[in-house]
Amino acid sequence: MARRNYYDIDDILAGQERVPCVLRADLDGLGSAGSGGGTSKVQRNARWGLPYWMADRLNEEDYVDMEVSPVFSKRASRMYAASPESMQLRAICQHFYQFGLQLGDMVPEIPHVLRNMYVQRVYKVARIAQQGQNVEALDFVQSLDKTEARMLKLCQQAQSAISLWHKNQAYALKRAAVVAAAATAGAGS
Repeated sequence: MARRNYYDIDDILAGQERVPCVLRADLDGLGSAGSGGGTSKVQRNARWGLPYWMADRLNEEDYVDMEVSPVFSKRASRMYAASPESMQLRAICQHFYQFGLQLGDMVPEIPHVLRNMYVQRVYKVARIAQQGQNVEALDFVQSLDKTEARMLKLCQQAQSAISLWHKNQAYALKRAAVVAAAATAGAGS
């Protein structure tokens, strides 16, 4: 079972991504999950797309066979390796990196794919934060997943802090309270 952060909303949302599953046994009375009312029967070997958090648990209990999400199929991984900067990650999966980390136990190659993509894309994120946004940068920014968007925001804040520091507006040195009290006490005597 993948490690998840119970308190991280993005991690929870990443677990909502659907993965293909194959049912291992016949199930009765699933209500709207099957073909009809409350007496529906779902046959063994039926294919379902279940949220990852549910599929992972059902897979552990041997109720379903979980398959690799199409987002991280071998074909998709080759596309990511060929041109990581051109991938529209937000359209593919808004929580691409976090979902990939959750699937990392299932497919050992996924962390390698994620690392290579992130390293190549983070340079462009940092460059956009430093140089500002133009039309080309806007297209790339719109393709960022949640993790990369957070990184862009942090880089932009850091760039603003550096600009203020260069203009001597970032921090003003102030006399410590102890020194100020000693100076007033010395002046009064």
